[in-house]
Amino acid sequence: MKQTVTSYQFVDSFRACGRESQFTRAALFALFDYLESYEEDCGVELELDPAGICCEWAEHPSALAAAKEYGFDEVCGDDADCEPEALDWLRNHTQVVEFEGGVVVQMF
Repeated sequence: MKQTVTSYQFVDSFRACGRESQFTRAALFALFDYLESYEEDCGVELELDPAGICCEWAEHPSALAAAKEYGFDEVCGDDADCEPEALDWLRNHTQVVEFEGGVVVQMF
């Protein structure tokens, strides 16, 4: 049995299961939009699983911060001007959801 949820129900589901600290509200709304587009593009229905999403996705304040967790330092070092390169690097390795205030990346 499937249930369609709104973006607000999606965001509230993380609070309801004690996962509200994993993502900011802005990140969750951006992730909802991404997942909804994915469903439409691929013709699949995804199951709402906040715990699973928390295990698969992570929020970061910038693409550079996210990329550094996966070894991007070897490419760019500590150069703070590498944000565009870090974003491209991430996109070549995983799914990236940009939003005002950071990025959400599918962990790899």
